[in-house]
Amino acid sequence: MKTIALIGIAILFGNSMIFGQDGSSTLQLKTATNHPMQYFISLPKGWNKTKKWPVLMVLEEAAKEYKINIERFVKARGDSPFILVGPFNTNNGNSGRRDEKIFPYSKETWDYMEKVGDCQFNDEGIHQIILDVTNNFNGEDKIYLTGFEAGTHALWSIVFNHPEYLKAAIPVAGNFRNRCIELSKISNDPSKKNLTIHSIVGEADEGFGPSGKVYNQWTEVKTLAINNGFSNITETVVPKKSHVPMPEEVMNYVNSLQKK
Repeated sequence: MKTIALIGIAILFGNSMIFGQDGSSTLQLKTATNHPMQYFISLPKGWNKTKKWPVLMVLEEAAKEYKINIERFVKARGDSPFILVGPFNTNNGNSGRRDEKIFPYSKETWDYMEKVGDCQFNDEGIHQIILDVTNNFNGEDKIYLTGFEAGTHALWSIVFNHPEYLKAAIPVAGNFRNRCIELSKISNDPSKKNLTIHSIVGEADEGFGPSGKVYNQWTEVKTLAINNGFSNITETVVPKKSHVPMPEEVMNYVNSLQKK
């Protein structure tokens, strides 16, 4: 019901933003320009249009708790200067499709998505959101991109098809099943050579951790990346952490990159 209420607020206020006294925004639901993908956005404390701001896009997993997911990052952000963006990405599991309690998409949008496919819908929608955040909110041209578990299907699609969009990709216990990746269409953009790809995983994650049942998904995608010209690939194994989202670890990592 909270999501439905938020949709109503977004319709009522259109594309307006509600600002706090410190210049930051409350969480707002937006629609990409000339594309039906919708997304949450939260501006950092002290935001203004006098400078460029770093952007972190967070992709939700199969649970499809989009609002809860970005709220985790809003809490973890604290006073750091990141614009946070949480798109209603698809390709993160088939459950909940066309469910208005989960997705704010109309029948027409679902029909369009099924016509063009999730791969095109996500790639085009994410690109347009990046452009919107750059043009409307002074976001940096290239973004940091993270996702947890099934959220990384869309992350890997952007990494391999559009590395030029990114400053860094930070998968957390990331799925990899070659979704939306065709070997003949992997980007040749020279930015991929130095693009930071940094995996974060819990030591006690029984699925995706170093001793987990599906850790090979990380080794497979790492090999694919190396074989296709990506060379800046690293990993952090977080002691004692299990299979959980890690917004604090992600925020700490992107803050460290932004300071370099």
